[in-house]
Amino acid sequence: MKLAKTYKEKAEQSYETLVNYYFVKEHQLFLENYEKKPDDRDFSYLWPFSGVLSAVNALARMGGEEEKYRKELVSILESLEQYRDVEADPAAYDSYVIHQGGGSKFYDDNQWLGLDFVEAYRTLGNPYYLEMAKAMFDFSISGWSNELGGGIYWQEDQKTSKNTCSNGPAAVLAMKLFEETGKDEYIIWAEKILDWTKVLWQPETGVYGDNMKLDGSIDGTTYTYNTGTIIHANALLYKATNHSDYLKEARMLAQSSLAHFTTKHPDVSIHLFPTTPWFNTILLKGYLALFEVDSEKDRTFIEAIQDNVNYAWTHARDHKGLFSSDWSGKTGVEQKYKWLLDQAPMVEIYALFANME
Repeated sequence: MKLAKTYKEKAEQSYETLVNYYFVKEHQLFLENYEKKPDDRDFSYLWPFSGVLSAVNALARMGGEEEKYRKELVSILESLEQYRDVEADPAAYDSYVIHQGGGSKFYDDNQWLGLDFVEAYRTLGNPYYLEMAKAMFDFSISGWSNELGGGIYWQEDQKTSKNTCSNGPAAVLAMKLFEETGKDEYIIWAEKILDWTKVLWQPETGVYGDNMKLDGSIDGTTYTYNTGTIIHANALLYKATNHSDYLKEARMLAQSSLAHFTTKHPDVSIHLFPTTPWFNTILLKGYLALFEVDSEKDRTFIEAIQDNVNYAWTHARDHKGLFSSDWSGKTGVEQKYKWLLDQAPMVEIYALFANME
């Protein structure tokens, strides 16, 4: 295998490695872990599969071999249908493949898919994918209730909490649908969702906590992706409305997230993000959305992640080319089992940076 130097080469090589170890060709699905754990099911759950879909969406936007990855994108989207429960009302995607029993429907899982359907529509031009994105949004807001003052539940069949992760991406999806349709109802929903989600903001850290339970108690655990989606939604609202409050909010959250989530590497002058690669990718998308609309063009946040994944390429891969979730390379490099959702985001991040070159 040739030495990958550019982000494009790193994205392609990482995807080739992922397919080599995780792809189950006869079913067109993926393993949850490589090596497969003794108690793993035959295929990955929907969430890691959606991480592969996001990665291929990013690959298909890279210059040079777009057609190759467009075909791959269509294939992945076809495989995705193995998770779709068409009998449900509204129809949506289960957490596991239908022919092996399916699973619960999570609102956030379907929101991530909605975002990928928008990107697939933008890449492939097929209006079917835009309709699917709309359907995912409709499923999302079917989980909205006035209990706890509003908000979208996390899980359809067990309505025990309302989470940042089931509201933030819904607001982002609403704004992307506004961009494609021009319908003000999507802006109204995005504002309504963000307004409720503010109850989960943690003033002591400046970032978002995880969820509110039905008794009104708040789980203040912080993950990079929760603040990432709120940055992203605010950036898109600023882009659509030119209201400066949205830009101020996105800037504030970007600053807070960098301060809260990163630690200084003990050996080199970079800051390390948590051992949650997929969550960190969602944060990066928020940073990229902010950078696009911000006249200051501050690259600080983007470069912090860039430095970290540059370092990970050299220090956090095993002899197969699979990544540790620890981008410092201090732990997990040679662990036996590696999760699909720690590999797919690396493909996506390198592809996103390739698209900036």
